[in-house]
Amino acid sequence: MKIVHIQSVLPEEDVIALKKKTGESSIKEAISKAVYHYLKCN
Repeated sequence: MKIVHIQSVLPEEDVIALKKKTGESSIKEAISKAVYHYLKCN
């Protein structure tokens, strides 16, 4: 598997909401969890 570094700009309130919704304390883990969830959903 090839790993790619991704960088993005998001509003702070979206990041806070994403961390709360995913239950993660770090932004990196919250975004990762959200992306993998999105890819698995139909």
